[in-house]
Amino acid sequence: MAENLKGKYFIGSRGFYGTNSVTYKSIEMEVTKYNHDYANPITSFDWGSDTKEANLLAFAILNTIASPTVARIYANKYTQNVIAKLQDDEWKMEAIEVVKWINDNTDYTIKIEQEDENRDELLEKEKRKVQREEEFQKQVEEKLKQHQNETEEKKQFLQNNIVDRYCKELNVKYETLAKILDIPVETISNWRLENEMPKLAQKAIEFYKAGIRFKEKNIKLKIEIDRFQEELTKVQTEMSLNETDLRKYKKIINSLDIANLYKMYKEL
Repeated sequence: MAENLKGKYFIGSRGFYGTNSVTYKSIEMEVTKYNHDYANPITSFDWGSDTKEANLLAFAILNTIASPTVARIYANKYTQNVIAKLQDDEWKMEAIEVVKWINDNTDYTIKIEQEDENRDELLEKEKRKVQREEEFQKQVEEKLKQHQNETEEKKQFLQNNIVDRYCKELNVKYETLAKILDIPVETISNWRLENEMPKLAQKAIEFYKAGIRFKEKNIKLKIEIDRFQEELTKVQTEMSLNETDLRKYKKIINSLDIANLYKMYKEL
């Protein structure tokens, strides 16, 4: 929408109770047309700050002159560069100024058209503008895809990193791993960046892991030995008590003199 923009203005006027008005070509711009956050509705544009109302005004201006894509990507930057610096209650901005800002501060280029263009030329230029918009959108998508791929590669690198794997297995930090191997922590950092570790260092870690497993096994065996010792002590105590009772019963039987009693019984 850069054709015949000379002499066309955005005009802002601050009203009472926050009822600010912004017009383009003498037609008031509607806030509801650009406000899509229905959970937090905005009732009026604003300027002279970086509030969400000011950001919405930046979006509306860029959308009017360029496209929704340009507005979505560069609204925050336009707010900081231009909208936040409009300190007067009344201001006037020519559309050509917006075009110049877009050409100087974004990856998007708008050719400033001449006023004597005929209808066919305008249609052709509008067609080229749509084509540029599609190409620009494609570039944005490609950059986004590239960023996603780089993020995924970084994620895979971290998941498969040999240093991170050993730290996770041992449940230690890089500094602790360096102490285990008796090397500087900078060496650990270099191994992590290169995702490589000397075979000797890997064997040392495996020996360390084996030592931990042996120690854990010894602790379990000690617990079992202590349990068996407690059970043995309990059995020995019970046997000692039984022997004491047996001696007591034997003493009672001997005191009864069973043999003599039996002899007396036979003589009766």
